[in-house]
Amino acid sequence: MEKVKADLDQSVPTKDQKRNYWILVLSCVGLQITSSTIYMVLPVFFQNYGISNSGVGVLISVGTFGGVISGIIAGKFSDRYGRKPVLTAGALLYGIVFFFFAFLEKNFTTFLILRFIEGFAFFMIPVTVITIAADTFPPLQLGRAIALFSVSSGIGQLIGPIFAGYFVEASNFIVYFIFCGAFSLISLGIILFFVKETLDKTRIHQTVVTGKRGFGQSVKNFILQTKSLGMIYFIFLAAVIIYRLGYTMVDPLFSLFLKNDLNMNMSSMSWMFAVRALCTIAFAPICGYYADKIGRKPTFLAGIALCGITMVSYTFATSFGAVFMVRILDSISTVVLLTVIRTMISDMVNPRQRGFGQGLASSISQESSTIGAIFGGIITDAFGFNGVFMTAAAGAAIAMFIVYRWVPEPAKHIGHL
Repeated sequence: MEKVKADLDQSVPTKDQKRNYWILVLSCVGLQITSSTIYMVLPVFFQNYGISNSGVGVLISVGTFGGVISGIIAGKFSDRYGRKPVLTAGALLYGIVFFFFAFLEKNFTTFLILRFIEGFAFFMIPVTVITIAADTFPPLQLGRAIALFSVSSGIGQLIGPIFAGYFVEASNFIVYFIFCGAFSLISLGIILFFVKETLDKTRIHQTVVTGKRGFGQSVKNFILQTKSLGMIYFIFLAAVIIYRLGYTMVDPLFSLFLKNDLNMNMSSMSWMFAVRALCTIAFAPICGYYADKIGRKPTFLAGIALCGITMVSYTFATSFGAVFMVRILDSISTVVLLTVIRTMISDMVNPRQRGFGQGLASSISQESSTIGAIFGGIITDAFGFNGVFMTAAAGAAIAMFIVYRWVPEPAKHIGHL
């Protein structure tokens, strides 16, 4: 099978290259159907087995900690051995772990191990997909290409929470986990048989040959690669970390907020999660368009400002309708930030370090998510959910100031159209 090769100079992609990316995005829908339900179902599932809010925070965080490790590994390996092997390995491991959730013993230790494996596997996937997008599309089209991946997330987020809520209420959690495992393995089949490699075969050969070095040299090379990413990359990453640190105190425990403070059942709760999907489908293309046309930085600043406003608004929302309206704005800010952050990172990274740059960014931001999930549970136990909402608002404000003050527009084509 002929491999798809994206030119390093980022010329206009061919029809085959575009088709390859569209198939990849389609394959991700099944994975997103399952991942979109994790923060809705797992906290309730864990609580049913006697896990406290703090314990739930630890279990959620250990999954993101797995992503800390796998992000760098996925980035390095995708630059060295190719994008497809890393993507395939992540999808396979992610699908299998759901069957373990269904049939293994239900206790804290088992949950801890399975959450680590699940997070390790899943966070290999977006790193690789965004790298493939950057392999395929020039900067002028990259925002819209990454937005298409966000749309696949939105479709998954629309289907997943609705079906998961009814699955759990109509049957049990076991059926839910089997459903997730099956959908993930369908996605794996599409990736395995229809998605083509986008890394140049010559580069794969060269990196494998030059990669045979001792541990000390490998560490030195890692440090040099990290330094070569540049100061602006790390300033922007610091802003993302601060935003993620606050926001991930809220997101993993949101279903508990709906259940404990608003007394929602799983079916009602599912619509709160599904509305994020509708917003993703509607606003990801708009975000990608404006990120390409007016710039990444203005789009980021608009998204982070909206995030701060919504976090404060949650503290005043006490009814289903009020929370639902705030959730819509929250979802819009999330899809804007997710799309534009990925696009900005791609802009800032040298083409030969795409996988590494995306992987490092994913790993560091997931580490902030790990800390956020842990402290989110602690703060919730001590101060209630309003405590985490205000902390997230403060994080968004700090991140907004850092980007406004010290991060220039990374898209070089802006102003030259």
